[in-house]
Amino acid sequence: MVHRKELQQLLAELKLKKTSQRALIWKALLDSKGHPSVEEIRDKLLKEGHRIGLATIYRTLKILLQSGFIRQSKIEGMARYEPLIKQPNHLHFICNICRSTVEFPSRRIENLIRQVTDEYEFDERYSGYVIFGICKACFRQQRKLEASNEQQRLETTVVRDALELTLAIERRGYTFYTNASQKTKSSSGRRMFQRLAAEESDHLRRLQQEHRSLLEKNQWLKREPARLPLSRKIVEEIFPQKELLKIEVKDETSDIDALNIAMNLERRSHQFFKDFADHIADTSGRKVFMDFAKDEESHLKALVAEYKTLVGS
Repeated sequence: MVHRKELQQLLAELKLKKTSQRALIWKALLDSKGHPSVEEIRDKLLKEGHRIGLATIYRTLKILLQSGFIRQSKIEGMARYEPLIKQPNHLHFICNICRSTVEFPSRRIENLIRQVTDEYEFDERYSGYVIFGICKACFRQQRKLEASNEQQRLETTVVRDALELTLAIERRGYTFYTNASQKTKSSSGRRMFQRLAAEESDHLRRLQQEHRSLLEKNQWLKREPARLPLSRKIVEEIFPQKELLKIEVKDETSDIDALNIAMNLERRSHQFFKDFADHIADTSGRKVFMDFAKDEESHLKALVAEYKTLVGS
């Protein structure tokens, strides 16, 4: 290794002044763990309480370069410097993310360079070899981030699927109540079915708005395949079309009869959402269906309370 005292000998040979500034610049290079730029050398000296201008640093580096004391490397378009130490030539691994630099010394690289330069009778003064990529720490962090993003993507897709399933269920309920209101001749029964249809319509509007907002916020969802088994079979499990058609809505169906029908349907819907939530492994998906189950339960309780009031009166 070129020692500090050899700088003094070099300056003497070149008949240059042995200034403290030159000694400090050389010391900063020797003490540096990486490959500092001119600005980084100045900043290091400033932290140590030494105010040395860039012009002085450039002049000193030029002397050291011409004398073979240091090597200059161009890394990402910026000149960087390192003292010439008797060690193998090395690669510079530069991380694209954190910009850290790691040296990889290699005797094989050194021998190959010496062989080629000897063959072409080329007097090498300095060289630099840079490989860009991702360091171990950043790679691990990136993998964690990708896993987190994938989990978030899954959760968002499940929410979309849950909304679409619930929309299909609410549409079937709305259709049933609307048709039932047209079948009965009883004014009280007709008003009850119309009110129930209006409530389903309100649920539909809120769910449709939530579904639109979700798709607007996450455009990629339009191309994302379903993560839940969204099929007509699931909707049939809650509101089977054939069974709905079998429900007797007669001319004399009253408001109490209509409430009885509605309570049975809401009870079935609530139970389905609750059972379906228990079979979903995804936490966010389970929560969505549990929320739907609570909504249906709340609606059911309101219908039961109204039924009791009517029967009591």
